[in-house]
Amino acid sequence: MKTLAAILLLSCFAFGQDETAVVAAEAACGPRDVKFEVKADATQHPTPMPGNGKALIYVVQEDPITSRLGVDGKWVGASKGQTYFFVPIDPGEHHLCAIGQIGAVTRVSLHGLKAEAGMTYYFVPHIVGAPVYIIESKFDLSLEDPDQGKALVARAKFATSHPK
Repeated sequence: MKTLAAILLLSCFAFGQDETAVVAAEAACGPRDVKFEVKADATQHPTPMPGNGKALIYVVQEDPITSRLGVDGKWVGASKGQTYFFVPIDPGEHHLCAIGQIGAVTRVSLHGLKAEAGMTYYFVPHIVGAPVYIIESKFDLSLEDPDQGKALVARAKFATSHPK
């Protein structure tokens, strides 16, 4: 009986979370209720270089999910399936947030970036591993090597997105 009571007590701690800590950790995201409409545009394939003292972030989506990217608390774009988009940013410290919609499950991945003027950064939001159940899926925002990033962009369609 004591063992059962101990298991029940410990399981309560496992399911608890500090909502304030979650909100603070996800400060790089935009408002959670914002959803995006994403369209692949096969008629254009822009690949600009950073300009005017800026850095450039490319986001390349490979998995068949929808993900959105926030930078410093503001949503900057979304991608779906084999698409990419880009966003210029100022040099300096930035906090990135990717949210992936995997079926009915939403996952968050955070990444810090110290951007340098004239540099290009390639990020890939993706499902990690091959879970048996969607609920077990992990989601990550990975910084790619520039050569690999260019290859990924070359194979993807340009995505245009706007909030619904």
